[in-house]
Amino acid sequence: MGCCQRNPDSSRTNRARNDKSEGIHSNCDFKLSTNASDSSAFYNDSVKTWDIIIVGGGIIGLSLAISLRKRGASVLVLEKGEPGREASHAAAGMLADHGDEFPPALAPLARASARMYPEFVHEIQDESGIKVDLRDAGTILLHEGARESHGALPAPLSELEPALDCAGRSASYLKERSVNPRLLLGAALKAARHREVDISSGAEVTEVLVDNGAACGVQTTKTTYHAKVVVNCAGAWAGQFPPMSVPTRPVKGQILSVIGGPPLRHVVRTPEVYLVPRSDGPIVIGGTLEEAGYDKHVLPETIQRLLQLATSLVPSLAKAQIHEAWAGLRPDTADKLPILGETLIGGYYAATGHFRDGILLAPITAQVMTELILDKACSQDLSPFSPARFSTTQAKNFLQAV
Repeated sequence: MGCCQRNPDSSRTNRARNDKSEGIHSNCDFKLSTNASDSSAFYNDSVKTWDIIIVGGGIIGLSLAISLRKRGASVLVLEKGEPGREASHAAAGMLADHGDEFPPALAPLARASARMYPEFVHEIQDESGIKVDLRDAGTILLHEGARESHGALPAPLSELEPALDCAGRSASYLKERSVNPRLLLGAALKAARHREVDISSGAEVTEVLVDNGAACGVQTTKTTYHAKVVVNCAGAWAGQFPPMSVPTRPVKGQILSVIGGPPLRHVVRTPEVYLVPRSDGPIVIGGTLEEAGYDKHVLPETIQRLLQLATSLVPSLAKAQIHEAWAGLRPDTADKLPILGETLIGGYYAATGHFRDGILLAPITAQVMTELILDKACSQDLSPFSPARFSTTQAKNFLQAV
């Protein structure tokens, strides 16, 4: 039986009984292009449908949903838990588009996204009424090698950050921003609701439904939803449901925040640890890279080690108190590049695998995926990020390594 032949009455009943859905509606002025001859056969008119279903309610999924709604598409976001409470919630918020932290192939996309950030934040703040603490003091990078090889310091280090002890390392300045991810997520969620994006939480997607070689909806643990376009933004869980593997896997990161420390103006980065100040006082310290599957337990000894590394850079942190400690799961891929584009199944797209750069890459990901889905063209070269770069065998082997 095709996916669009399911019993519509039972679907509506199950949805009303089981799902935590917000503002489910079907009004929109945008329609994906289809052949008029097959539209009535593809969908049962009595079944509630959307133009686009997004699986995953983190910053990538929410940003894309807002972008698509601006173009008039009706959008449903499905989140297995609480929207924005996985990798996006756990992030430190560095918008690090310079340095040696990501593969060269990602640099053009990262820098384009960084340039978009002020306007991206302005729009979300304007629609939500929530300030997201976008800071532009820049980053002090402590590293081995030639002094200022990454960018000259705008003033002596002792003036920029009096509390910082560089321990004989060279210091460079990077013109980067940082943002508070939790405030950003709260604002994005409110902006999405303002834009009438439908959001359903509390049920896992178990399958992307396919009819005649094209996506036609998703099955969750509670009900079925219908759309001609499905976008997998499920992060570290992107490869956990059929019919095909979107090969991401989790990389655990443990992080803490402290209060009562010295006032830092800049983000401070070294190869071992980073410090990200917030405007309201806390300093975020992170973060580990651990192959631990889907385990998110926080280990006291790991938190203490991070704090010791931070204190070696800023000795006055010895007087600070741990405010919070947490762990998140970054969505990794085999080549450390995101997966962006249409899969071998028509209408089934992936926008995931952003690893440590999901917050940074949210604006550009929303833009390019909206272009791909609605215009079938793109302003950026996405060939390095194509889902097709992974063979079925490679994808299975990568997922089995979790």
